[in-house]
Amino acid sequence: MTRELFVYIDGRKIGILDEVKGSLRFRYEDSYRKDPSAIPLSPWIPLRSDETVGTHVQNYFENLLPEGDLRDLISKAIQVSKENVFGFLEHFGGDMAGNLSILLPGEQPGKRRYLPIPRSLILEWSENDSGKPLVLQARDSRLLISGAQDKISLYLDAAGEFYLPVGDAPSTHILKPDIRYREGVIHSSLNEAFVMNLAGKIGMDVPRTEYIPEIRSVLVKRYDRTWPEDPNGPIGRLKQEDLCQLSDVLSNKKYEAEGGLTLFQCFGLVRKHSTQPGPDTIRLIGWLAFNGAVGNMDGHAKNLSILTEKDGRVRLAPFYDLMSTNVYPALSRKMAFKIGGENRPDWLTNRHWKRFSEEMEIKSSLVFRTIENVIGKIQKEIPSVKEGLEKLALSDSEKTFLDQLAHHIGKSATRAHRLQINPKNGEDMVGDVGT
Repeated sequence: MTRELFVYIDGRKIGILDEVKGSLRFRYEDSYRKDPSAIPLSPWIPLRSDETVGTHVQNYFENLLPEGDLRDLISKAIQVSKENVFGFLEHFGGDMAGNLSILLPGEQPGKRRYLPIPRSLILEWSENDSGKPLVLQARDSRLLISGAQDKISLYLDAAGEFYLPVGDAPSTHILKPDIRYREGVIHSSLNEAFVMNLAGKIGMDVPRTEYIPEIRSVLVKRYDRTWPEDPNGPIGRLKQEDLCQLSDVLSNKKYEAEGGLTLFQCFGLVRKHSTQPGPDTIRLIGWLAFNGAVGNMDGHAKNLSILTEKDGRVRLAPFYDLMSTNVYPALSRKMAFKIGGENRPDWLTNRHWKRFSEEMEIKSSLVFRTIENVIGKIQKEIPSVKEGLEKLALSDSEKTFLDQLAHHIGKSATRAHRLQINPKNGEDMVGDVGT
């Protein structure tokens, strides 16, 4: 007998996912496919009467799963091969990235049930010596979040209390505890909170992010959710696809160095799918400049998504997973993307940005105005962001790390400004090229 999973959008069944001869197959419900307002899951899974089988379906749904070591841990715990996308989705998928829910036959959508979860229990889960991922400790839920870092989806009520979504109940926030079991990496949650708040302070589009010292975790408000005017009304979901999904590749192609997406491809995808390609192109340039200046070497293709708003606008999603990775000496010193052929931030100069502008067919004057604006604001806003976090009940270790992080990013941004913008460094002067 064929095993099936039902795919829903906002409680409406839109299709069926199953396996045929080892390949994933997806077919739309006729009622959804014929609806004039229907939107396909992906450009690679179009609305049509027959099914889509194989690579396109595999690539789309695989990108919804956890990645790397985290997937390995979950795989061993549930005794499902890490390559078995369908098997993972049978265990998880009630609350996912974007607007989808994936339920087992017989499960009823739309019940919106939540279980209270005390912060002390979250701390206990995150510091469990077994190293068991949070999604496995939340046994009453079917949560699933892509990415390589351990995290959990939660519902946060008006009083600031946490709840665990059950079934397909939508979460409102993502909570990430400190990274553990990676040599030399400390206070990762405080790091992310600092860098995300710094990004917001300089005007970048990022979700609200706060550090919660009592559970040593960072809490991020979901941007792929909508909030009703009536506080008792239902939470809505927004469609999103990351750039690996949009380019029809697996999640292991998120790094350029591993044969994955290049910046040229990423800019092309944003221009193709966004209904506001000009502003989104500028935002993407700013993201690159910010990553280089703060030392975020892990800004890869799965950290970029396209979001469909309620009014139908399609745009580059808010930026997420921002932190300074090169504050940790054990981690890579190379950026996930090459800018004008260079991926070492200490070697990145205005010559590389000029080459980048030519490759992307963007006026170099626009590129340099954007990066100068970003880097200059970073230098200015570091003290105020640090001061805001210092008001929290931080431990001595956290205070020391925060001092080190702020100093490191300040030094990195100063160097970036000198090498990438100031023509006195001996590099080519800035001029207009491209269109």
